[in-house]
Amino acid sequence: MDALASRRSTRVFTPKALRTVSSSQTGSQTGSPTPRTQSPQPRSMQEPVLVTTWDTTMPVVAIGQSQTGELHVLDAQAPIAQRHAVVFGMQANDTLVFQGICDICVLKGTVRVYEHESSGQWDRVYSPVSHPLVSLRAQTQTKDEAERDAEAQHMYELWATSHNECEVVVAVRAVDCGLEHLGRVAPAYASLFTGSVAADSEQLVQAIGVPGMTPMRTVNAGVQVLQTPEDWAQALDQASTMPQRLDDEFEPIAPVYAVAGAQGQGKSTFSRMLVNRLVARFGRVFYMETDLGQSEFAAPGALSLTLVSAPVLGPPFTHTGRTEAYHAAYMGVVTPKNDPDRYAACVLRLAQVYRDHVRSERARGSPAVPMVVNTQGWTRGLGLDLLYA
Repeated sequence: MDALASRRSTRVFTPKALRTVSSSQTGSQTGSPTPRTQSPQPRSMQEPVLVTTWDTTMPVVAIGQSQTGELHVLDAQAPIAQRHAVVFGMQANDTLVFQGICDICVLKGTVRVYEHESSGQWDRVYSPVSHPLVSLRAQTQTKDEAERDAEAQHMYELWATSHNECEVVVAVRAVDCGLEHLGRVAPAYASLFTGSVAADSEQLVQAIGVPGMTPMRTVNAGVQVLQTPEDWAQALDQASTMPQRLDDEFEPIAPVYAVAGAQGQGKSTFSRMLVNRLVARFGRVFYMETDLGQSEFAAPGALSLTLVSAPVLGPPFTHTGRTEAYHAAYMGVVTPKNDPDRYAACVLRLAQVYRDHVRSERARGSPAVPMVVNTQGWTRGLGLDLLYA
């Protein structure tokens, strides 16, 4: 990638296998790529594992919404179906794992989700059982209070009339975006966002559950929960905080981050987290997809360059907002092994489009936009040659 991808401006991160509370990843590498479905695959567990540490004794306010849109406080024992939202307090380092779809707004303090620090604004979070379930974690450090929209401010006022002692205050709002009804047209996916409530989670659900969002106290065999391993956190901290380097003309170099590793190591998940960190710092991030079999923002079989300007808070099929498809090349296959020359040419074309954008932005005096490159997981033989090319 010439100067923009030179050693002085490109950081290469090779994440170790994605760690979950349910398993560690095992497997073998071969000299050719193989099709894959969900990765990594968990081992069986003998007993459920505790994943939510939030205490049901923390203060909670259930909120309903009238037909005219007015918000009001509900009785704590009101049916979950009547809830429009719940507002609840959290202590530092509390975790909350859930299945479903919901909007979250951190009214006080900070909550980390997918390495995005949510505070003040509504964020839609997707947590299907087909992927590691999302975990919300209350942070010890807090940002300056962000400006809230009218609904969030009203919710905070309803909360503050009786509670104000918590370090972190979170609002969770029910949504109806259509994905939760996927089972109507594809019965095999009926439980993707909704599942049965375990006995040990009933009190938790009654406390802070809303329609379409089911909090879980424990998880059973085969269910993964997304965590950020220590080595990932260190790499993310380094990537998102290191100072920008300057070229020979003392202009900032647009940093390029390449994420490399074998199949099943969590490259896509790590890349998603890295994008969220960089969006918080730079406002916009380019995402170059070179993995034909597991594309983040395009159809399988396509190489793509996408401009992202919002946190990515779900698996690929949930990305719908504030992304711009900048350029793409469709190969129609999930592996480059049968046409490596064309694959390499397409990747170089995407790199050229990015270089042209950087030059254009520099000419207008606009700040440099970084890029994350998600590489394909074929790391031996011809695949390794393509990676270096």
